[in-house]
Amino acid sequence: MFRYRRKLDMGLKEAEEKFKAKVEEKGYKVVLEFTPSDVVKAKLGVEMEPYRILYVCNPKKFYEMTKVEYEIGSFAPCPVLLYEKGGEVYIAINTAEDVVEVIKEPLEDVRAVIEEL
Repeated sequence: MFRYRRKLDMGLKEAEEKFKAKVEEKGYKVVLEFTPSDVVKAKLGVEMEPYRILYVCNPKKFYEMTKVEYEIGSFAPCPVLLYEKGGEVYIAINTAEDVVEVIKEPLEDVRAVIEEL
């Protein structure tokens, strides 16, 4: 499913700090951070290993993409996954074709809500 996934030899916090520093060197910024594992615990009372999503964006590149396809915003900023699984730390990115089948039902649900507006 993942276009690119890499197992890291460091803790989650260190991986996040290093990623943020390196991505800034390329002109990107982390514009939003989300921790779904905290939401799952709060809403369902279920413990899961740490799972973070960092949304990265290069404002100049985003602006240029909107000139080609104005509604590109559902793919940008780019979500980068940082998570622990089985005691190992991973970083990953997905591409649209990788996830379409997995998210098809939720997309249809949201599309139906939009149709009802």
